Formats: sequence, C-alpha cells, structure tokens
Amino acid sequence: MAIRDLMNGERQHAAFAEAQKLADSGAYHDYTDIEYVLRFDYGLTDVSTLLDSQLMHRDLNRRCADAREGVEAVSV
Repeated sequence: MAIRDLMNGERQHAAFAEAQKLADSGAYHDYTDIEYVLRFDYGLTDVSTLLDSQLMHRDLNRRCADAREGVEAVSV
C-alpha cells in the first residue's frame, strides 16, 4: 500500500520513516530536498503538512549531513 493511501496518523509516521531513509542515503542536502522527492516522486502533495515540525526538520537535516559525511569519507 502506498503512503498516500494510509490514514492521517499512519501517513505521518510512514512519511517520516521514508524521509529518514532518504536522508540516510546521503543523496540529499536537507529536508527540503526530501520534501520535494516525497511530493513529486511519491505523490504526497501534503508532505509539508506531514513533516511540519522543527524536530523533524532538524532530525532530517542532521541525518542528511551525517550521511553525506559518511559518503565523502568512503570516496576519499
């Protein structure tokens, strides 16, 4: 079942879990990049509302930075 088909509480949890996976990939700069992917690739038009929390933004930004550092360290 796609995230967009879940009920509200489940949608938010699933969207945040997917956002964390994307952040941990090292392919994204910050939460805004992840929101873009979730909106346009996953069809979550309400992703900004689902991830509308400073704590979520900070967690995603930290994960993105940590993952990018890990990728850079491996490639050097």
